Amino acid sequence: MQKSIALLFIVATLTSNSVQAAKTVTDSLVTDLPCNKVTASEIYKRMSPRQFSSDFHLPNVNWSYDVKGGLYELGVCWSLSRAQRLFFYLGRWNAPAEFSRPQTLQVLNMLRGSSIYPIMQNQEAYPRQDFGILAELMRGVGARDFKTEIEKYETERFHKFAKNLKLIIGNGSRSKKNNQESKSLLVQNLQTNKLSLIVIRASRVAQHVVLVKRYQREQNGDIKFWVYDSNRPGQDALLTYRQADSRYYAPGIIYGIVPQKDLHDPVGVYIVDEKERDPVESTLVRHYSSLCSSLSRK
Repeated sequence: MQKSIALLFIVATLTSNSVQAAKTVTDSLVTDLPCNKVTASEIYKRMSPRQFSSDFHLPNVNWSYDVKGGLYELGVCWSLSRAQRLFFYLGRWNAPAEFSRPQTLQVLNMLRGSSIYPIMQNQEAYPRQDFGILAELMRGVGARDFKTEIEKYETERFHKFAKNLKLIIGNGSRSKKNNQESKSLLVQNLQTNKLSLIVIRASRVAQHVVLVKRYQREQNGDIKFWVYDSNRPGQDALLTYRQADSRYYAPGIIYGIVPQKDLHDPVGVYIVDEKERDPVESTLVRHYSSLCSSLSRK
């Protein structure tokens, strides 16, 4: 009798696992994610490159604001690039959902810097300032809205001097060794759909943050990196790693930041905030695990 019960248990377990394995999840981020393998690495593997196209760029253009009562000005390129990475991973498009006030507050908290991240279900097919979650964020809740929270994060991130000290050591482009290391890490990240925030340093006081989305290796060994640039969010911008001298060039990105004569000088590249993908990954695993559990109950 005990053997029969044990056999039935094994058969039931195998059947349950088989049913779970047969179920998959597809949305605007992933395609055919297997419910029996909801891990961060599997989610990255199943991501669609379409999700990272310029169609899904936030339409907000980088702006400047006064800090410390007008003592100096900051741009919000770092905060917008971070927000763009969050929208790429956590935004869901053409999803039948409406946002409520508490959900809007959750997203505002995330933009401010909270480590609790929500999935953003969007009825629209791309980010719009007149409809959907972005419109809700622009309207805001009370005195808080998209603009205030973007500025809040930018101010706090700028004043992390210990983390930022390396960005002002030296001037302009970095060493050959530094550039080779950052190039290898960028390629490695992009091969697994891990988007990277980078600081582009044209000079000690001329720096800009962009989000690297994809790469293309040329026949001569050069590598083109396509990025989201908050100064021109309507299209992808180009950063080039030149094999011949192990240096980066970004004339289209630093245009307007440096004098015309310096546009074609090499720039320094720093990969930053790599650990900020951790809460994104945790959120994605929880989200898809929950979706798969709901499927198994049907």
